[in-house]
Amino acid sequence: MNALRRRTISTAVLTLTLGLAFAGCSDETGPEVNPAVVGTWNATSFLVPGAGDLITQGMTMAFAFAGNGTYTFTITNDQGGLCDGAADCSDSGSYTASDTQIVLDPEDDPQVLAYSISGATMNVNADIDATAVTLTMDKE
Repeated sequence: MNALRRRTISTAVLTLTLGLAFAGCSDETGPEVNPAVVGTWNATSFLVPGAGDLITQGMTMAFAFAGNGTYTFTITNDQGGLCDGAADCSDSGSYTASDTQIVLDPEDDPQVLAYSISGATMNVNADIDATAVTLTMDKE
């Protein structure tokens, strides 16, 4: 009888210990990321009021959105002053993506991009330095 009681108590203690251990674990899955956004997107049009389509003027822009909530973007032959005076630049950080918005660097200095995806094309509307711009990108 004592052996059975010890086994029962041991099993109860083990179950309680495991329960407390799992209760302390977070089921956080990371940032909100819409899977449709994940991938590399190359700009086919970047419309800036007063400047026209900067992509047709020789500028290139690409975004790579990873499933873990990080992004990188690269610009070559900057025609819009996004590279702070340099011809080429790149940047990276974190992002979140709902069904309608991508927020770059949500923790500090967030940049909100309103977007829609149709097939392999993403259309983006954003304000850059108080200027409304439109960006069209195709997925690689």
